[in-house]
Amino acid sequence: MKLAMPLLLVVLVASGWGWEHHVRTRNEAALSAVAGELAGRSVHVSCQSFWKALVDVDSRLGDVPFPNGYAADHTHLTRAVCGKLIRFRTSSSHLELDCLSTIDWSRFGGLDESNATCIRGAEATSEALMTLAHESMHLRGWADEAVAQCYGIQEVAYTVEQLGGTLAEGKGVASFMLAMQGGMPEEYQSGECHAGGQRHTRSRRKSKHSRPRHIHGEHPR
Repeated sequence: MKLAMPLLLVVLVASGWGWEHHVRTRNEAALSAVAGELAGRSVHVSCQSFWKALVDVDSRLGDVPFPNGYAADHTHLTRAVCGKLIRFRTSSSHLELDCLSTIDWSRFGGLDESNATCIRGAEATSEALMTLAHESMHLRGWADEAVAQCYGIQEVAYTVEQLGGTLAEGKGVASFMLAMQGGMPEEYQSGECHAGGQRHTRSRRKSKHSRPRHIHGEHPR
């Protein structure tokens, strides 16, 4: 009986690890397909494991290495980001995002009592979706954080659709992320990230049936 209990614990831990690995691998495949569409090439999205998350002390949500100045073919996303993305991808509705379409973003002046509940509820999911779009722009070749962020904002609606969201949800997330730019670290901000600005792309994706396109502007590495 004394030996049975440790053996049972080993079996339970092994089973839990196996299931977690299975779920993570399926999610990585789905996210890699979307990132590849955005990057215009075959890439891999790696999701942080439970054990690595326990010892992770970094503050970044994702990263793409640039060895010798050129984008690698993979990105790493934190467990929290991947968790939000798998829940978004496997849910039939995304109620936390519905309220974003009710906000007049052209008059948005910051968090107040009229929008606080909506923004706080939508923030984590929107941030995860934006992270995937942002890192995909790095995978496309844009090393500069401000450039990747600006193009990522323009691609996040497409990202939302590809993961099972609606166009309205995608537009809401894009408007939200653009409105939040003023609160981002300086290296993520660009004075040209607005309609008609140098980094505004005319041929933005309109639906999930659109084909990959070249991003106009500075040439990627």
